[in-house]
Amino acid sequence: MIVSQSPQAQEQESGPRFLSILWERRYVVFQCLILGLIGAAVSYFATPARYKAEAILALDARKLQVLPTESVISPLPQDSPVLRTELDIIGSRSMAERVLDKLSKQDIAAERRANGPGPQPEQTTLDPREKKIKLDKMMDDVRVINDGRSYTIYIDYYATDSVYAAQVANAYGEAYIDYQIDQQTSATRRVSEWLGERLVSLRTKLEESERAANDFRTQAGLVDTGGAPLQSQQISRMNDELTSLQTKMAGSVARLETAEQMQKEGDILGLYEVLSSPSVQALRAEQARVERAIADIDKSGALMNSQLPQLLSQRASLKQQVANEVTQVVNGLRSEIVVNDKQQEALEANLKDIQTAMSKTSQAQVQLSQLDREAAANRVLYESYLSRYKQTIEQDGIATAEARLISRAMPSPHPTSPDAKLWAIAGLVFGILGGIALALLLNFTDKSVRSPNKLEAKLGLAIIGRIPRLSRKEVVLAADINRSAPDFRAAIADLQTYLRLSTERARVVVLTSSINGEGKTFIIGNLARSLAATGVKTAVLECNLRNPTLSKEFALQTSRHLAQFVTEEISADELIQHDPGSDVDIVFAEECDVPPEFILGSRRFATLMEEMKRRYDLVLIDGPTAADGFDLLRVASFSDTVAFVINPDIAKITEVEASIKKLRLTNRPISGIVLNGIRRKRHRSPLFGWLFSSAGKSKRGRKYKPARPVTVQS
Repeated sequence: MIVSQSPQAQEQESGPRFLSILWERRYVVFQCLILGLIGAAVSYFATPARYKAEAILALDARKLQVLPTESVISPLPQDSPVLRTELDIIGSRSMAERVLDKLSKQDIAAERRANGPGPQPEQTTLDPREKKIKLDKMMDDVRVINDGRSYTIYIDYYATDSVYAAQVANAYGEAYIDYQIDQQTSATRRVSEWLGERLVSLRTKLEESERAANDFRTQAGLVDTGGAPLQSQQISRMNDELTSLQTKMAGSVARLETAEQMQKEGDILGLYEVLSSPSVQALRAEQARVERAIADIDKSGALMNSQLPQLLSQRASLKQQVANEVTQVVNGLRSEIVVNDKQQEALEANLKDIQTAMSKTSQAQVQLSQLDREAAANRVLYESYLSRYKQTIEQDGIATAEARLISRAMPSPHPTSPDAKLWAIAGLVFGILGGIALALLLNFTDKSVRSPNKLEAKLGLAIIGRIPRLSRKEVVLAADINRSAPDFRAAIADLQTYLRLSTERARVVVLTSSINGEGKTFIIGNLARSLAATGVKTAVLECNLRNPTLSKEFALQTSRHLAQFVTEEISADELIQHDPGSDVDIVFAEECDVPPEFILGSRRFATLMEEMKRRYDLVLIDGPTAADGFDLLRVASFSDTVAFVINPDIAKITEVEASIKKLRLTNRPISGIVLNGIRRKRHRSPLFGWLFSSAGKSKRGRKYKPARPVTVQS
């Protein structure tokens, strides 16, 4: 839905007339005020004066300690001779050269600000003679003092320009701070460069010493295991192994002696090795089975049993086999002792060889230790240099001055002459009085209807379209979108965009005006063509029955009109005409004997409106003027919104106000105002162009006269 927005201008309307005029012409008053201040400033700066600017420095007894390391340069001692030396440094010629270099760019910037955005003079390099003169003058005009009771330094500079004096005083303070930072930075960088070069040689020496130690260790066959030497570790392991073999040998001998003793006593089967032998266990199990079988036969008394001889034979065989297995176990113990004895002999021989080799490498180990100590010393030295180098690099970015600017020099507001306050007050008074007088003069000589802002505030409606004033040739070309004036095409596009954003609910839009000849038919025709060109299904309905001009706008002649449809002479399909050039459907009207009240108030007209809403995306109605009685109210009752066309050169504000009040009786939303015939902007002076752009011009200009087939007049 198209919603009109009213600007908030009620406070200005309700105030006194005088204040209202001043508010409307506030830009004139402001520009006169600026002119008055500029005139006062010009007069003020035309009078030479001498100014004093003072910048205050304080030597900081506290030292910023970001890193837990010492700085390359030690802080300044806080005593009188050192403070006197710093005063001499600030007033020296080298410091003046720093200040002059620092001010060169500031002088150029100030010159550019004074000259404005136009062409700027190129920077010229000072010749030695001119530079010497400036340095001498700068050194003569500067005063560096200390009260002797604090670490505060006062830098005073005298000049005929207060801004320049403040700039020079501040530049001295900043140059001194930069000098301290440069001293620390340059010293830190020199130390960093020296440490960097030294680190290269130390790294090379460290690599050579470590390489020599590794090469000697490889050639001598010395393996560094991180603890004792490899040969010592081998001897230790072999001693442990020899002890283990000896223990094992003693156990084997004891088991063999036990087995032989038990074999003599005939109790060999109780030996652990015999009992744990799987073969002996199997034979004894078989022997026990045979013994049980023989015992069973003896118990039965069957001495003549045929199996008894076989069982006796098996028992004897099993005993022999058990005896053989026992013998093998004993022989195995003897073999184990022999093998163990040979292992001990071999291990003792290896141990003697290693001990011999170890005695030979003792001298090599001493030399290797010396090489390792040399490499370790080089490593410690390299790491200490590397640590200091990194600390120095970190200090490079955190160099801080030992003084701070606690008070910047400001331009003096009270020169010896002239009095700045007096000139400022005079500029304000004359500027305000001149602005008020010019505002009243422009207000009483202004013959225009209203300014757009005044019109919005007066009517309480927003301006939704601004159609520029067109020449006769441009009016002829307006129907062709590709050949129309760019600003006119843009204005129609803006109005079209406003309507299309609300086409979902506002589908019937009435364009009306206070009187005929304000150009609403021309706007409707071009707006319909623009909408149709963008794909919106658009229809135009002519309801201005007292002065129909739509057929002339579209250059179409037809014998079917709205009155014929109302009297049921033709159908809706016969009534609606199609414009092949713009793809717009049109319903024309003509002057006839049937009263407009009958046509617009008939049921057939209401049926036609419903049919057109159903067929089209947007219906534009060329409505009657507000001067045509209640015709506009009848048409507006069928619409969704109404747009009011106003030509500032034709319409009267009283007529427009009366028309808006009458239109609001329909309780239909008024979308806003479409200004037609707006004067195109011309290039004017940025200061005075606005003052006289509309002042003194007549409110009644030439009427809107479209150069279509006929001319529309009021």
